[in-house]
Amino acid sequence: MTMLASVLAVGFVPFASLAVAQTANPNNSLRFVTEQPSGEWMAHVFFGAKVQNAAGEVIGDINDLVFNRAGQINVVVLGVGGLLGVGEKDVAVPYSALSFKAGPDGARIIVVALSLDELKLAPVFKATEKTSYQMMRDKAVQLSKQATEKAVELKDQAVKSVEGMTTEAPKKP
Repeated sequence: MTMLASVLAVGFVPFASLAVAQTANPNNSLRFVTEQPSGEWMAHVFFGAKVQNAAGEVIGDINDLVFNRAGQINVVVLGVGGLLGVGEKDVAVPYSALSFKAGPDGARIIVVALSLDELKLAPVFKATEKTSYQMMRDKAVQLSKQATEKAVELKDQAVKSVEGMTTEAPKKP
């Protein structure tokens, strides 16, 4: 099992390696993890993490993780190309295609054995679920379109009103 999957699916980690606390509960079977296990990683450190190729060039960043029904990470979604997220496309690779090493300063380095050109030519990954962020973004786009349509409608009404005032100008006595 992968280290990241272990952190995310605590039920799969042997309790002997975890700092646990038992609290009062009706069936007295629930144990809470009180400390991150040594050598295991939290999921949030992966989101946005830079991914390098074997030559050490940054070729993208991690946008998402796809889990199977057993709670294991099967797929990593990489954002490649573009600048600051604009023009970026999502490409998915098997989790097993990633390797991890420590940099000179001890920082975690994520490596995939693909070039940037190979990733740019890869097919776009399409998720079947939307994140909360994507749903909010879609709603913002919808509200923006509605606001623009309403602004155009109000502008047209104002123009007609002004035209009506100028064509029906009062006559001088």
